[in-house]
Amino acid sequence: MGHIILVTGGAKSGKSAFAEQLAQQHGKRLGYIATAMAGDVEMCERIRRHQERRDSRWHTLEESLHPSRLITALNTSQKSQDSFDVLLLDCLTVLISNILLDQPLDWDRPAPEQICALEQRVRQETEALAIAAKNFHGRVILVANEVGFGIVPPSPLARFFRDCAGEASQHLAAQANAVYLVVAGLPLCLKGE
Repeated sequence: MGHIILVTGGAKSGKSAFAEQLAQQHGKRLGYIATAMAGDVEMCERIRRHQERRDSRWHTLEESLHPSRLITALNTSQKSQDSFDVLLLDCLTVLISNILLDQPLDWDRPAPEQICALEQRVRQETEALAIAAKNFHGRVILVANEVGFGIVPPSPLARFFRDCAGEASQHLAAQANAVYLVVAGLPLCLKGE
């Protein structure tokens, strides 16, 4: 069965670089599941910097809304010579943003049924990720931003995002074999290893 590692931390804390180092310690065939979409110049530059950090051992797989389906598909091909030892998903919070922004919604006056439907979509993908990762033959490393350390956001969308991200991280941390918090480039093991 799979081995799940959750790496969390603030923006620019070094969590992605740490997660990449962990992956390289545990395998030679490395899959990088990218959830970010290059929607503007700034995001293109962020993606470029992340790509430059990874060497030829990494194979990038892009999936912005349903990475659980991708991992499940990789599970079925795990006997292949080309299967991955480690999958790194970067990042869970970008995935949640993608889900929240996938459907137009008036965030000044959101309908309760729309909010419930979005919460359900995030929960379903989070649970599906946990199941797919548990069934993966190698390690799955999930990177997430810790967004709950700041002030309460002023907008309904930002508060909803913060709540969804916090709940998703809690759920995945409970399922994980190991959890790390990265602060100023320094990892702190919170669970496991």
